[in-house]
Amino acid sequence: MELPIDFKIEMKNLLKSDFNKFISCYNSPPYRGLRVNTLKVSLEKFKKIINMQLSPTPFADNSFYISNEIQKIGSHPLHHAGAFYVQESSASFAVTVLDVKPGEKVLDLCASPGGKSTQIAEKMCGAGLLWANEVIKSRAHTLLSNIERMGIRNAVISNCKVDILCHRLSGLFDKVLVDAPCSGEGMFRKNPQAIDEWSKEHSISCAKRQLEILNCAKFALKENGELVYSTCTFSSEENEKVIFKRK
Repeated sequence: MELPIDFKIEMKNLLKSDFNKFISCYNSPPYRGLRVNTLKVSLEKFKKIINMQLSPTPFADNSFYISNEIQKIGSHPLHHAGAFYVQESSASFAVTVLDVKPGEKVLDLCASPGGKSTQIAEKMCGAGLLWANEVIKSRAHTLLSNIERMGIRNAVISNCKVDILCHRLSGLFDKVLVDAPCSGEGMFRKNPQAIDEWSKEHSISCAKRQLEILNCAKFALKENGELVYSTCTFSSEENEKVIFKRK
């Protein structure tokens, strides 16, 4: 796998002595995972009926690694029934940190395709309000499809500009998740196309958009509410620097 030179320079500056260890991971296949939807099936029952090896991950109680040899898992009957969501295991950690409780009002501001939204809903156990927003209309349809497949009844799906939504719903939510659109450096092992689409300029452009979203998101929070900001990229430009620049 040939990584962009600018990306390697950036990571070497960031990781220093750990750089070679980091680069070596690209010589092995990515981890694959799924998350059990306990709104539809208990963990115990799922393990009995799925007929595949599951290895627990450290990121969420119902998140598991699966073998890379398993093919077409999205065609499995239990997937169509909403018993599980195919999700990279590390992606489940943002919602674990958000620590959603039943009865809370929670906003997922960049929600499609729905992995984190459906995880939030599972934590709510049908009590409270999940508001999942996606600004791109075609992706909002994908979000809606996954919300329905996973059997979630206490959700609102919207296709709205972030600034308009957050100001009109000012002070409504106990918790807000901003899993912001990013340059996708964390996707390189899984999707070679992400490498072709990456550039330093694109990363800087993403950071500008991320900051705009984050500065709007705060208005949707109640007083003393909690906000989690996450990306699937390594760039400090899109992570720490966005946090430091927020208003």
